[in-house]
Amino acid sequence: MQQLTPEIIKQIVQEAIQEALSSLSSEWPRWLPSKEASRYSGLSEKTLRRLAQEGEIYATSVGGGKLLFDRYSIDEFLLKQQKEVRLKAENITREILSR
Repeated sequence: MQQLTPEIIKQIVQEAIQEALSSLSSEWPRWLPSKEASRYSGLSEKTLRRLAQEGEIYATSVGGGKLLFDRYSIDEFLLKQQKEVRLKAENITREILSR
């Protein structure tokens, strides 16, 4: 069994991030209705609405309770989340290796 070194863990995390990023396509329009924004991001419509309400992503009302979500702000949010996960993984790795 191969020992998990910081380099191996870092490589695994980077590969996971690259895979997630490659699944995001720039062929999507900038403004997405709830259902398409959910498919694009992998987040539920309820979560997208909550994130918009909290100011984490940008959405604009088009009337009748319908929202259009800004794909760019979704991308920024997802990248921020990935960076946080990477930092947590690095911290956990350091903690495990320091034992």
